[in-house]
Amino acid sequence: MTLSRGKFFDSELVARLGRMELVAQRVVDGFLSGKNRSSRHGFSVEFVEHREYVPGDDLRHLDWKVLGRMGRYYIKRYEEETNISAMILLDASASMTYARSGRSKFECAATAAIALAHLLQRQRDAVGVTVFDSEVRALHAPSARMSALAEVVARLHDVEPSGKTSLVSIVERAIAELPGRSLVILLSDFFVPMEEIEAALKLLRFRGHDAVVLQTLDDAERTFPFRENLEFRDLEGDRRLLAEPRRLRRGYLEALESFLDGVRRASSSLGYDYALLVNGEPLATALTALLAQRNRRRRAGRRGQRV
Repeated sequence: MTLSRGKFFDSELVARLGRMELVAQRVVDGFLSGKNRSSRHGFSVEFVEHREYVPGDDLRHLDWKVLGRMGRYYIKRYEEETNISAMILLDASASMTYARSGRSKFECAATAAIALAHLLQRQRDAVGVTVFDSEVRALHAPSARMSALAEVVARLHDVEPSGKTSLVSIVERAIAELPGRSLVILLSDFFVPMEEIEAALKLLRFRGHDAVVLQTLDDAERTFPFRENLEFRDLEGDRRLLAEPRRLRRGYLEALESFLDGVRRASSSLGYDYALLVNGEPLATALTALLAQRNRRRRAGRRGQRV
């Protein structure tokens, strides 16, 4: 059974990510997981298959015979490469309904989540999904079975974002489903106090998990293009503000940059990768850059271990 080709399935994005790998950055339960070399020593290394080379791969595993025969770059994969267990946390709060250009932030984040889930399962990794607002709306424990994930993806089509965002309690509930130290992918606009963001990420770190932080904004939230007088409404509350946007724009953009920088610093200070997904811009650009960056960091970490 394949993943549902519904409204969140972007075949072009899936194809672009399919040429890459999603790897873990740290030792997880004794292994460097997510298609990394095992940290165990002294057992046999058995060749399994080839895959296409992507920027960031270790050139030591390049198959030079294939290159000479076919003129194409392929990497050898081995049995000792281990699999990862991952949990995707998808924000379905009311603020994720914002959609100035037709597609909502939730639809943008769900599209990214499905593409990453597809990539993880292509790697034969176990992946789970948690959909949340202030409570867990749906939870699927990590599984490597394509049929199990396909059912979750199908249910995403029925999700109507609502309610307020919560992070710490959701993270605690979701990671309780993980079999051990794993990879957590968090997709949200993070419209909560910075203290809550920091607390949620520190909880992941305390439990030994690796994480990827994907902050989702609409292009209008990012650029504030409004010109005429508007009434701004809080999607997760009752507040309304009638204002002249041109007077607000400079202060808004400065506050937004400070907010984004805060989320970015909170992530990087714990060793977690961060990317901003802007609804209205190509998801493939942001996600492929993120995956390439993780591969570069993995190689740099291995060189450091050998020194």
